[in-house]
Amino acid sequence: MSAPVTTRTIAATATSPAAESQPAHRRKWRWIVLSAVASLLSWLALVLGFLLDAGTGTMLILATLAAVTTEGTIWLAALLLGVSVYQARRRLWEKLRSRFL
Repeated sequence: MSAPVTTRTIAATATSPAAESQPAHRRKWRWIVLSAVASLLSWLALVLGFLLDAGTGTMLILATLAAVTTEGTIWLAALLLGVSVYQARRRLWEKLRSRFL
């Protein structure tokens, strides 16, 4: 006799990555890749501004753009992939504290 299927089990299997359609999975990765490309381009613009000796205002704008696009990429990936950012950061801090303290 098999174990009864509970609502929790059904809900877990319905939202699992295997239950997700292939096009929806690809769309998630396309958004992440697009965001990563935008972030990479903003960092390249910052390096180019540094090499061309851009003005202070321009460098401030380029640095802000690079920081915002990088942070946006991280949060978008966390949102789309279902990663718990707070738990990951907590584990990272625990590892760092145990190593250095």
